[in-house]
Amino acid sequence: METPNPKDNFLVGFLSLIETEAKDGYLGAILVTDAQGIPQEFRCTHPVKPTTVQRSLYGDTLLPHIGINLCGIPLIKVIQTKPALILVRYASFLPIRSASLCPVAVVQRAGTTIEVHTPTDQSPLIRIRLESPIARFQPVVIETSKAESQTVQALLQTKFAGLDPLEPFERIISAVQLLNKYDKRFQ
Repeated sequence: METPNPKDNFLVGFLSLIETEAKDGYLGAILVTDAQGIPQEFRCTHPVKPTTVQRSLYGDTLLPHIGINLCGIPLIKVIQTKPALILVRYASFLPIRSASLCPVAVVQRAGTTIEVHTPTDQSPLIRIRLESPIARFQPVVIETSKAESQTVQALLQTKFAGLDPLEPFERIISAVQLLNKYDKRFQ
């Protein structure tokens, strides 16, 4: 993949999995923003509510299954504004890369514990520390495949020169809470 020109106005997707207010299910959501952080598209799934038996049978694989197969892949397929990069919060969601035409990376605040995960293609992961050049936000750590690390780093250094890369995830949570409040289909 070609390293993007930093002057291009590229799009970044923020893919999230949010627990319902009743804690009985999960909603997937994706927010696509431009280089200035302005929303270009937002999509959200209806809640996926696993049964007690499904929770027992899936065990630790339940959240990755819901996040990737039931929410993430369908959301990536329906968005109209295709991002140059998709950010997720958990390494267990990195296999979503197989359904994405662009790199996928995990973003966490520097100093937080990052779950260890090896993608199915066995390519090693690399961690990149990014700091705001104008100190507007705390440093973050990006985790992505070694093969895509240069592309991801170039995109993020341009995108987040003055924007906190975790803030769009907060917007997603706020939007989902509003949907939950005003539309029973999202409860």
